[in-house]
Amino acid sequence: MSRGSLALTLALVALPALAEERPRAAFAFIVGVNQSVDPNEPALRYADDDAARYLDLFRLLGARTYLLARLDENTERLHPQAAAEASAPRWAEWQRLVDQLAHDVEQARARDLGTVIYFVYAGHGSVRNGQGYVTLEDRRLTGRDLAEGLIERVKADQAHLIVDACSSYFLAYGRGPGGQRRPLQGFSEVARLSDDGRVGLLLSTSSVRESHEWEAFQAGVFSHEVRSGLYGAADADGDGRVSYKEIAAFVERANAAIPNERFRPEVHARPPKDGQWLVELGNALEHRIEVDGREAMHLRLEDSKGVRLADFHNASGQRLWVARPIGTGPLYVRRVVDGQEYRIDAMPQVVQLAALTPQAPRVGARGAEHEAFSLIFSLPYDRQTVDTYDFRMPVLIEPAESTVPAWRRVAGWSAVGLAGASLGGGVWTTMSARGVRSGGMNGLPQAEVMRRNQRIQSLNRRSTTLYAAGAVAGAVGLGLLLWPGANAEAAPVVGPGTAGLQLGGQF
Repeated sequence: MSRGSLALTLALVALPALAEERPRAAFAFIVGVNQSVDPNEPALRYADDDAARYLDLFRLLGARTYLLARLDENTERLHPQAAAEASAPRWAEWQRLVDQLAHDVEQARARDLGTVIYFVYAGHGSVRNGQGYVTLEDRRLTGRDLAEGLIERVKADQAHLIVDACSSYFLAYGRGPGGQRRPLQGFSEVARLSDDGRVGLLLSTSSVRESHEWEAFQAGVFSHEVRSGLYGAADADGDGRVSYKEIAAFVERANAAIPNERFRPEVHARPPKDGQWLVELGNALEHRIEVDGREAMHLRLEDSKGVRLADFHNASGQRLWVARPIGTGPLYVRRVVDGQEYRIDAMPQVVQLAALTPQAPRVGARGAEHEAFSLIFSLPYDRQTVDTYDFRMPVLIEPAESTVPAWRRVAGWSAVGLAGASLGGGVWTTMSARGVRSGGMNGLPQAEVMRRNQRIQSLNRRSTTLYAAGAVAGAVGLGLLLWPGANAEAAPVVGPGTAGLQLGGQF
């Protein structure tokens, strides 16, 4: 689809709302970054896959899409349309696409259409010098970039931020002494948007937490769960819309069985003040899979290329509908409990799973992380889960008391004190040498002149030695005091969060 044409067809989202409400045009700005601008951070494997799958999802939901991602060879084969449209996730391309998005939104507004934008990010996030950020390949994106360069630049009626990155909590909330929340430098603009009724937040962490990838999903865990819900699996009341409460309850329920909090996403959701809905499924449900809910089942939806599109686990008695992409060949729904599969072809438009005959199972994968993440979606989801879900205030983070051992503090300050004394001694000897030189040597005996010259040279050598010793002692002292201690991982660090797993970190 051409992005430069003024005659573009804006995708209209069908809103089952009040009759007088204007139809809306939806726009999705999607960014996936495997390689951070921070050079020492390990590359992610699946942020590009997440971006490509978000593009497919939002296009299915009727949104116009803009994609920044560098797809690897495997992702290009799996998602040829995304490969054809993707621009490099670099600052120049970011600016170009934001300009295009702003132009298209303004064009929709000129046609008297309501407008809603989605900013979707999968990649690296961290905090540096008290400032939170996510990254492109060549630049960190701070709160000013998001607030002024995107939200304020693109004047949509409503904006939704979906972020899967370590420490994504800091996109909206700061850390202060004693756990008092305050906006972080550079993200204060986004924090102020908490009072803007247009903006909703769906973040993969609610504190300084890691966000993970999993090779079984070939995607970020949080991103896969969000997409699963937005295909319709989170729509517990069956009204054709997914609310913030529904998606938050869906993600939390999906991970509730994981005992280790290290692997359990801690979603933070905050709806816009002028609405509770994250997406309207609209015409996407014209092609759907219906699960009648006669029994609880954990089901997995894959396409013919083996791309895992969604997981869902309905409770007994909970009926659900899941939108399905068309034109991608047959789809397969797998029953996780026994591996049996249902094949779904292009016709009919509405497929009732109970009317299909399952096929023989295929071999499942096993691995180290499999044991933890295989518990995802092991608990059934239903409307009661949503009814009992409460939006939680963000975690108040207590700053670490100290990341430097006591012996290092003593040694460090001693070295700093020695540095001060040495530098002071150097200054004193330098001034003494100048005093001797300024005393004048005219009329003095040759022996006295030689004695004074030797004195000056001796003072100069001593001052040089003292300056050098002070510099070394100062460097050693500062190194002992400032180098991170053993518990430094409890605080935000530079780069892609604190996750260090090659397959596990969605930084």
